[in-house]
Amino acid sequence: MSAASILVVDDEESLRITLAANLELEGHQVLEASSGEEALRVVRERPVDVVLTDIRMPGLHGVELHRHLRREHPGLPVVLMTAFAQESLINDALAEGAFTVLPKPFDVEHLLGTLRRAARAPGVLVVDDTQEVAEATVEGLRLCGVSAHAVYDGDAALERVRSGRFDVCVVDLVMPGMTGAEMVERVRGTGLEMGVIAVSGHDVPQMMREVAALGDVACMRKPISVRELAQAIARTRGRPWGGS
Repeated sequence: MSAASILVVDDEESLRITLAANLELEGHQVLEASSGEEALRVVRERPVDVVLTDIRMPGLHGVELHRHLRREHPGLPVVLMTAFAQESLINDALAEGAFTVLPKPFDVEHLLGTLRRAARAPGVLVVDDTQEVAEATVEGLRLCGVSAHAVYDGDAALERVRSGRFDVCVVDLVMPGMTGAEMVERVRGTGLEMGVIAVSGHDVPQMMREVAALGDVACMRKPISVRELAQAIARTRGRPWGGS
């Protein structure tokens, strides 16, 4: 793992100390804050690569902190963590560009892998042969705070995937030439860490089953709201991948 500057925000001191110790063992520089208000002061004074914050805290809670950070530091990845079922609050945060949410307790290796990806500030690759659909999806995701880029065929998508600048691929299954299912299979063959969300507006159950059989692929049926897609991207980023 390359070293990153990580801000850990939690009102529970013992958990902050434990998380900081594990991150420092991996070579990261760790800053700590016991509240959302303190976290804002820290980030205003010192740049960080990623923020890891609890949701439930006195005063400014984690989702409110994320909203402040998004306004003041757009593009700064925020990973949320929570031990409580707060679905409405979590869904709002994921739809507003939070990198992902991790339920407590979590596996430390999974946490480290998630933070490693988040610190890279990767983008989302949208693959759709209908240019207007692809561009509208990208623009909608950007308005939600999710960095995204569009391509219009499988070959161009594979070239972008190999660049290493993306960690999630949203791919339409029914495309001329290389189908979405074939593209997903080739993406898996690269050995790169890549979350995949397969989408289609057609009734293609066999193709859906084929792509699902490739492992750890989320399948969604069009039409999909940008809010739903942003949430699906964030949840995909929170799942264990490969060595994460």
